[in-house]
Amino acid sequence: MLYDCHIHSTCSTDGRNTMEEMAQASFKKGVGYICFTDHCDIDDYMTGLPIEGSYDHREKTIRMFEEAVKKAPSGLQLHLGMELGGGNHDLQRAKKIAASPELDFVLGSLHNLKGKKDFYEYSYESMAQCHELMDEYATELIELAGMDFFDTMAHIGYTIRYMRRDGFDVSFNLEGYGDKIEVLLKTLIQNGRGLEINCSGLGRERIDAPMPEVEILRLYRQLGGEIITIGSDAHSVSRAASGLRQGFDILRQLGYKYITVFEKRKPRFIKI
Repeated sequence: MLYDCHIHSTCSTDGRNTMEEMAQASFKKGVGYICFTDHCDIDDYMTGLPIEGSYDHREKTIRMFEEAVKKAPSGLQLHLGMELGGGNHDLQRAKKIAASPELDFVLGSLHNLKGKKDFYEYSYESMAQCHELMDEYATELIELAGMDFFDTMAHIGYTIRYMRRDGFDVSFNLEGYGDKIEVLLKTLIQNGRGLEINCSGLGRERIDAPMPEVEILRLYRQLGGEIITIGSDAHSVSRAASGLRQGFDILRQLGYKYITVFEKRKPRFIKI
């Protein structure tokens, strides 16, 4: 059975299908456990300025989830989580949102630097610009890793999606950012936070790798990391369950024995 702990619906501004549609499509591809993690960002993706109504879609999310549960196929487990972006930019607000009692799981993500737009919105013009932004990104990830409002950190290496889109062959790896990445992983472990293997880049042009890259997943395990979740990061039915089987294979090859799921913010370890 496949597990997917990072999946979006139309409760995310970039989602294309309802939770019911995403659940049905995922189930047909062998997924037996889903935790919906729609976006809740602290900042506006275009400006980097704070959004006061970050979780204004809360009631819509709960209603859609309840409807999906009613119509879920037999054998499919559904849970409700959140991808909480930029929580290090306003820790108190992030803590308040993450404490919402309906949530089983909170992914901590970073789509933009403090006061700056989403990495998606940049036009990348030089390798120097890419490296400068990734160095700042690594620093903010370390800051986020020291906070306790989330359960696992999402898609480490998010920046490369868009830098490669614009033609720059960059990587967020140990060769370029080893010192900071090691500090990041150690901080997550010491703080009792986990790591996500995000499968959205597997099989896709210009990336074809998980986030974080395999060598970072290997180092996390070597350092004693045990909490790891897996997600497709699908935003449409066409991407449902995408990369999950390959993601599980990568974890097994690296010697991982378990993945983690969260229910009411408590971890449960699943043998793989």
